[in-house]
Amino acid sequence: MRLCNISNILNFHAAIPAVFLSFCALSLHISAQSLKDVTEEECVYGDCNFGRGTMRLKTSWGLGEYVGNFEDGEFHGYGRLEVPISFTERAVYAGNWANGFREGRGTHWNGDGKLYIGEWRNNMRHGVGSYFFNIPDWQENKHTEFWLKDNYENYTGDFVEDHFQGQGTYRWPDGQKYVGGFFASDKHGEGTFFYVTGTSRKQYWNYGDLIR
Repeated sequence: MRLCNISNILNFHAAIPAVFLSFCALSLHISAQSLKDVTEEECVYGDCNFGRGTMRLKTSWGLGEYVGNFEDGEFHGYGRLEVPISFTERAVYAGNWANGFREGRGTHWNGDGKLYIGEWRNNMRHGVGSYFFNIPDWQENKHTEFWLKDNYENYTGDFVEDHFQGQGTYRWPDGQKYVGGFFASDKHGEGTFFYVTGTSRKQYWNYGDLIR
């Protein structure tokens, strides 16, 4: 497996949760499943170069692993990456990969209350998806995406390079929601706010500022 020197590639920063991989090809602006504490990587089963295998990741928080398909030593096809972010919490990405990047549809749990289910491009949330907030405890396959939309605060709609952008719906747990345009994760353009009483109000936003 053609890996970079871990000490050189794990110095990165970001504000948006995402999976981080220890491949030379990845851009380092993403974080969330930080592998800064990885000390060893080992292929423990199968073919971790061209085929399907299991790679174990040793960190100061414990052991993580990737189980899935590889091509030319990189995650490629479908796979599941799980990495400890503390002694008690683990971050998970399960979905499609292309040459070490998340590409296509996948699910990312950041281990700390945030869950994204949807499309990815070039290792970023891009396309159509749902981003959920303030989830106290997430278990894979326990609830459907539709159930989560009705029970947790979330944004569902268009994403462009990790931002809410295009048309979408932001829902609150009490039933209120905003349906309309977004740009760079702010409300932008025309939209409608729906109250818990069932009434609604047309709105117009300009880059996060309510105009009317």
